[in-house]
Amino acid sequence: MSSPGLSPWSLRVARLEPWFTVGLVLAATVGLAYHCRYLAVPIVDDAAISLAYSQTLFAGHGLRITPFSQPVEGFSNPLWTLLLGLSRPLGRDPVSYTHVLGIIFGVLALPAFSYWGPAARGRDLRVEDALGPLVAAMNPTYAYWISSGMETGLEAFLLAISGLFVLKELRTGRSAHAGWALGLLCLTRPEGVLFAGASAVLWVVSRGLERRWPGRQEWRIGAWLVALVGGWLVVRWSLFADLLPNTYYAKSTMDFQVGQYLETFALTYGPLCKLAVVCAVLGLSGGRDEVRRTALTCLFVGCGVFFVWRAKGDWMREWRFIAPLVPLLGVAVATGISGLREWSARIANRGAVWPARTLRLLAVALVLIPGNRVARESLERSPQVKAAPELPYTFIAGLAEQVRATTRQLGQLRPLVAYPDLGGLAMVMRNAEIIDLAGLADYAVARHRLRLGAMEDYLVSEGPPILMDLHGPSGYFVNLQKLMAEFHPIGGSFFMLNGLSATEDPRCPEGKATTLALGLEALIQRFEQEIREDQAPRALKRWRCVTAYKPRKELPDRAARKRLAELADARGDTLLREGKREPALRQYSLATLLDDGNAHRRRKTETLRAQLFPAEPP
Repeated sequence: MSSPGLSPWSLRVARLEPWFTVGLVLAATVGLAYHCRYLAVPIVDDAAISLAYSQTLFAGHGLRITPFSQPVEGFSNPLWTLLLGLSRPLGRDPVSYTHVLGIIFGVLALPAFSYWGPAARGRDLRVEDALGPLVAAMNPTYAYWISSGMETGLEAFLLAISGLFVLKELRTGRSAHAGWALGLLCLTRPEGVLFAGASAVLWVVSRGLERRWPGRQEWRIGAWLVALVGGWLVVRWSLFADLLPNTYYAKSTMDFQVGQYLETFALTYGPLCKLAVVCAVLGLSGGRDEVRRTALTCLFVGCGVFFVWRAKGDWMREWRFIAPLVPLLGVAVATGISGLREWSARIANRGAVWPARTLRLLAVALVLIPGNRVARESLERSPQVKAAPELPYTFIAGLAEQVRATTRQLGQLRPLVAYPDLGGLAMVMRNAEIIDLAGLADYAVARHRLRLGAMEDYLVSEGPPILMDLHGPSGYFVNLQKLMAEFHPIGGSFFMLNGLSATEDPRCPEGKATTLALGLEALIQRFEQEIREDQAPRALKRWRCVTAYKPRKELPDRAARKRLAELADARGDTLLREGKREPALRQYSLATLLDDGNAHRRRKTETLRAQLFPAEPP
């Protein structure tokens, strides 16, 4: 049946429109891939953090930044970290694998975003459905971050298919794919929980307006979310003794000028943002299905912006947190065009042909006139973005090679080092235990940011590390007098432990040669004696000494360490009951280190340390 107000030529165009749209989306995906190649973004150092965790996990050492570091959730993207680890069994170079995988997901997100309209309405593709992919393909912020090794591409892909499933399943009342898609989104980024909540709000309101009670479909979606998100929370508590990632605590006291962060994005991409707002208003005035698509788009963008505000911005440039939302700005424009189409169709059905055609021309003008400026300004930024990349992993890795050479000259098999630039260091110094002075991958540093006395006590009593780098986020450590008295500068922001040389280590209680001469049985007996005699500070230094220099076979095995840890923990409990809190703290610290940094022991240790060294008044 022909539609009123449409000529035979228009009907032929309508039949070809889905194929033309497929061509546009395909062009956008190819264009995005070329855009990524042009930018040639290096893997950023923060991406190497997840990569280092993944390599440790797939090497059989658990979720640790290096095999010898303590188990701390220094990442906020568990699904991405898991996927990066697959480079090991697949036999791929982990760095290039990380780079390519992010681009693949970022490119795959584009066709998924284009199908939001058909999913919401049950219709064929229309030309405006390609606007989301086209906007993303031309945008250097989006292309930059999906190429950077970060989880941006995966987040955008899961955001796209989550919205697609929510809209389709709301319309059809069948299937529950939205559950696993939203669940995986929650495991990709912390703000995934906000996106899942926004989807739930849209679902509840839609079903409420339809006067439909929750049924099997809703229970299945909920079951997926509970299984995936709840399952990860169980794993998180078991491994890391917390329900929030350590990064939450590390960044809780930081302020990255979020107002300026958002304002500069809005100014840089002003025409795109304004066009998206105008078109979203038009989309909200459409039919029920179009309103759903527009509402979900606005809710997702709102959740992303709220997360940026709550996180107080970001320390990396080019709006990393906003990048996955860029395609949604194009989707918002598409909703406005679809809204104008619906008005045009309704008017044409009433026989008003010329007003209907006027609305269709307005829709075309709304895209072409400001759209030309959006495309031009986006692409003109690409050379600027290419010329100023974020801190590359390779730069930090180059510095880490020098650190590794220094530790080898000192004869250390498993050095203890304290640095803030974690990714490149962890990828190069796989044999080291790393104290992350930025706090992302260190439980105590993250928790004691407002308790400098506790921070200082932790670094001195449980170490000290042999090398420190105090710059940027760790620059304030130079004000810790007791800590700095143990170190001397060796150039720039680098410091070395006093008295450390190839032949001596101040952490060895009887001197390096004598301490390392102890056999395995004698070493275990010495630890047991020092625990029973409340000489835990001496035992802590002994542990740092022998683990730095002795091969694994000459150290107590897992069973012996576990037994010694339980003995030290029990002794600490006794001392605490007697009111001897500091000696108890030393026993707890020793128990934690002997038990491979067990997170639950660490939590117990740092809780007591916080009581002994409370936050100072501002």
